[in-house]
Amino acid sequence: MLVVTSGACLAGTPLIDARQNIQSYRIHNGVVSGRLSYPEEQQLIDGQVRVQQMENHAKADGVVTPFERARINFAQSVQSARIFWKKHN
Repeated sequence: MLVVTSGACLAGTPLIDARQNIQSYRIHNGVVSGRLSYPEEQQLIDGQVRVQQMENHAKADGVVTPFERARINFAQSVQSARIFWKKHN
């Protein structure tokens, strides 16, 4: 039996994905609680999309290198700080 998979499937990033989900939840929670306005929500969602694009680009060749992981982790940390500051301004 022959199993064919794409390269992106081979590059697993469960911690990155989990952190993305948590940050999306934090954004949603901020909107529901009234701490985030619609423009702030859109800015934060755009940031989440940029981080997701970085992850997809890193996965494209089937291997996420330590440098790519560090870069994505840094971008997620920046995004996390933005979520905090937008919710507390």
